Amino acid sequence: MSSQASYDVVIAGAGPAGAWALKHLPEGMSILLVDAADPLRSFRDNKLCGGMLTAQAQALLPELPLEIRAEPFKTKMEYHDVDTGVYTRFPVDYANCRRNLLDEWLLRQALEAKGGDVEYSPDTRVSGLQADEEGVLVRLDEKREVKARRFFDCTGWRQFARRALGASLTPYFHALQAECSLAQPCPHYIAVFSSKWSPFFGWYIPKNESTGEIGAAFESERRDAPDMLLEPLVRHLRRRDLKLQPGRIRGCRLTRLRKASHIWLGRGAVMACGEAAGLVSPSSGDGISYALASGKAAAQTACLPVETAVAAYRRTLKPQISELGRNIVKAWLLSDRRARRIASALLPFVHRERFERLSL
Repeated sequence: MSSQASYDVVIAGAGPAGAWALKHLPEGMSILLVDAADPLRSFRDNKLCGGMLTAQAQALLPELPLEIRAEPFKTKMEYHDVDTGVYTRFPVDYANCRRNLLDEWLLRQALEAKGGDVEYSPDTRVSGLQADEEGVLVRLDEKREVKARRFFDCTGWRQFARRALGASLTPYFHALQAECSLAQPCPHYIAVFSSKWSPFFGWYIPKNESTGEIGAAFESERRDAPDMLLEPLVRHLRRRDLKLQPGRIRGCRLTRLRKASHIWLGRGAVMACGEAAGLVSPSSGDGISYALASGKAAAQTACLPVETAVAAYRRTLKPQISELGRNIVKAWLLSDRRARRIASALLPFVHRERFERLSL
């Protein structure tokens, strides 16, 4: 199978990591961006993602257009700990967005910024990868091969480059999410902890006055029917007077970072960005901020020698990697009901007059 074209950079995945890598690549580089689907067709199903933007993600983005914002855009978080009986409400720095529209917006910005330097190939899957001292040979859809000086893996939980190069994979949860209709508005985010049915937590996120999203993450070995797995969360929310009716349940993997060695940033001319690198908060599930930061950081190394690029990439991401180290500890504490009980006792002192204790 002969190669048909050569590029300076091939990017696999056009989500936030891939779009932000594309946008920040130096001018004049020839770029091929491929995606197994097409984020520009945002009318399709929402991605399985709550669409919550942390303060870090918001700082990395321009101001969001109104059509991308979900309502309420900013609100409070309700913390429900079924194990300890602690129910509270307090402010959080999250912004609420429509994730499919966010991805489309980010990609359009990047494509417009790069103009004729980029070839965008949607509905194209990377099926093979071979790296050597001269660059990377990339196979597309088992039909053609292209050469590249650099390859950015932005394939998310699929972790394509790690599989192709024999690197160990980051473990994962199995996440489920369903859009639900509401009989009456519920304007707050809700996080529900119950060790009886989830090692992570369940969530409810409003999207407007009549719809919201519910979801939870489970051990990867669980094989129960999706509706049975989400049923305890639905029952709990209904007992809290949230009159909801779940729709179709969808599932995918959610990277489960348990130790720092699960982060893999790449090798030689191959770099992993976002969830493909394991850059997902194990305490909140946030991956968007790390996708944006790592996509931009990878792009800034594109002109460096191959032998120094990954080390420079890691140095640039040092703040994010350090934060993830702290979140690994936080996730461990959140998984322990005794630790959560102690932490909940401190919440009134952290949030002070903005803190509310809710009745059971």
